[in-house]
Amino acid sequence: MQRILTIIVLLGALWPLSARAAFQIEPRLQLREEFTDNLFLDDRDEESDFITTINPGILLRYDARLLELELDYGLNFLKYLHHDEKDETSLRDTQRIQLRSVFLPGQDFSVTVLNEYQRVTIDSQRQVDEDSPFVNKSNRNKLVINPEYRSSYFRTFTPSVGYRFEKIDYDKPEGDDSYSQEVYLDLRKQLNSKIDVTLGASQQFYRADRDQDTGQDEDYDRLDVTGRLDYRLSRALTLRAGGGSGWVDYKDQDEEQSLLWDLALDYQPGSRWRAGLAYREDFSQSVNEGLTRSKRFEASFDYLERLPVSLLLYADKQDYQTEDREDRSIGGNFKLTIPFANRLSLNLTSEASVWRFRPEDEDAFRYGAGLAASYPFKIGTLSAGYRYRASNSDLDENDYKSNVVYVQAGLTF
Repeated sequence: MQRILTIIVLLGALWPLSARAAFQIEPRLQLREEFTDNLFLDDRDEESDFITTINPGILLRYDARLLELELDYGLNFLKYLHHDEKDETSLRDTQRIQLRSVFLPGQDFSVTVLNEYQRVTIDSQRQVDEDSPFVNKSNRNKLVINPEYRSSYFRTFTPSVGYRFEKIDYDKPEGDDSYSQEVYLDLRKQLNSKIDVTLGASQQFYRADRDQDTGQDEDYDRLDVTGRLDYRLSRALTLRAGGGSGWVDYKDQDEEQSLLWDLALDYQPGSRWRAGLAYREDFSQSVNEGLTRSKRFEASFDYLERLPVSLLLYADKQDYQTEDREDRSIGGNFKLTIPFANRLSLNLTSEASVWRFRPEDEDAFRYGAGLAASYPFKIGTLSAGYRYRASNSDLDENDYKSNVVYVQAGLTF
């Protein structure tokens, strides 16, 4: 990963600057002091600690006729007052990367390279806390190389064909390292100023890392045939209606076939508010339990003016294809921002979800709330806040409650 990242950055630095080339650098520094009363998210033996975070980073943008490059690179150093064995100071633990580069942007033939190095949750059935640095977490590196030919010869018809290579590596043994190759064909036709129709087909070849004990039962070939309608019903209302069929051919078990759906309705009558409905049914790859057949419904509402409000409601189902397991959840998130005349603002957040895990028939209720104040100034933002999260499960080992208080300064140079 480091070699590929270095090559791309060097290409961007050495690529000849043209008259339209633009180069932008934004250094930043974030300092944070946090107190948590349950570092390990344990229901019985709660241990508190102070955590100091130093997070330097840099954002690079390069835009030229033959190359577009955006690199967000940061180091997230963590220092624990009472648990120094959890300190994170090595490059492997601290670095965070978001890279996107496009060679020959705007041309019929282009090559997109994506690289993402970040920390992710391993298993949704265990303790889940997005603010926890290490409980149920693993670093993940995801590399995507995507050459594509998209014809601009026709005025209202756009055929495209491409190849996508994806490699995923985790630093924890629970994660399933893998690589996949995919070829695809899309045919997009603009019927009029309001309606676009797209027909597509793709063939994917997924292979798990043979160095792990995942076994060949997680290897599969997947074929998708889909169609989609994009309809701008009015200036405020848009509809996306997609569907099709997917076939998954496992190496060591019977073939699975499933309907695929991608439906969305978005309404924004002006600048004051917007709302949306979405439903998606597809196959997706989990971190540690192979392929899942996923179904998700979402309803969202955002008020955008003086007192911004955001509300998201959802229902989700994950049916694991190579394991006897099913996860169901229903819940919502709420956020309210209260601005004050002196640039100070107050953010109120809350979340709640109900879970059912099978075959254990475990029921869990997860909930939380937060309060944060922020004050922007010329070169950054000062903030302070409090966050509470809890999980009440049938299995005691998955119970926890956590209180976090923090102060933070973010500087941009």
